Amino acid sequence: MYCARCGVELAKSEKVCPLCGLKAYHPDLPAQTGDGLYPHGEQMEEHVGGKVALAVITALFALAAALTLVVDLKTHGRVTWSGYAIGGMLTFYVDVILPCWFRRPNPVIFVPCGVAAVTVYLLYICLKTGGHWFMPLAFPVCGMAALLLTAVSALLRYLRGGRLYIFGGALIALGGSMMLLEALIAWANGVRVRFVWSPYPLGACCLLGGLLIFTAICKPLREALRKKLFF
Repeated sequence: MYCARCGVELAKSEKVCPLCGLKAYHPDLPAQTGDGLYPHGEQMEEHVGGKVALAVITALFALAAALTLVVDLKTHGRVTWSGYAIGGMLTFYVDVILPCWFRRPNPVIFVPCGVAAVTVYLLYICLKTGGHWFMPLAFPVCGMAALLLTAVSALLRYLRGGRLYIFGGALIALGGSMMLLEALIAWANGVRVRFVWSPYPLGACCLLGGLLIFTAICKPLREALRKKLFF
């Protein structure tokens, strides 16, 4: 028997779900008829209200960007600090606000778009400051982040099971990327590659990822965690 609200498996003797407090449902009892829990009209009103709120937030972002640009032009006669502020606002909008416009945003699409927005913002900072760190450091790091996050999002979305395998493999890949990150930092600074700090997060990520994979393989351990910790 399972809880009708949160899906936790319940013992036959339990009368109330220990996680959410919902009364246990017994299939032997006759089903009762009545209105649905979520009337269609309320859903439509909530959806329209959310769109209005997003429109107001978008207008506020546009107004803040315009005021920032006007103040910068009036003060310096050209774009100086306002570029950083507007770039940060646009990056935040793409990463956080833009997916909210869709009822069911697809993370496989929006995750790489969000990383791309961060990448473009870092490129702008590099060009404005006259730096040379974008191509040897920022671009590869953003590429690694995009690949890892997109792969995890796609696997979680299109695979019905195996979440422990996915998260375990993602942690191991994250640990390996730390060593690549240290190597990229050394190459960007023109020094010899020496793995000083990256083995520590690599070891921790491999340990945690291995534990998740072992939990996925060991069925008794997985069942015990699911019943005791709702894991």
